[in-house]
Amino acid sequence: MEIKSSDIAAIQQDLWNVVSKYLGPQDSDASGLFAVSGSMMKIALQLYTIVMKDQEIKDTLEEISTDLPSLRKKMYDKLGDRILH
Repeated sequence: MEIKSSDIAAIQQDLWNVVSKYLGPQDSDASGLFAVSGSMMKIALQLYTIVMKDQEIKDTLEEISTDLPSLRKKMYDKLGDRILH
């Protein structure tokens, strides 16, 4: 199956729908955020292991880490300033 950019946008929206199911603006506790994001990361890493060697996964994570400031800005733009306790 060939994945198109429109498919990726749909996948991301589906994932946001799952996140929204467990987290909302009223949540001031970081534990839910950690549970949801940690679960998503675990599944992503499990999927990577199907097609990538360990070093390739580590290299991918290293590359992703260079984009953290950009990702943080996107989340701030999307959600605004939030204080989690």
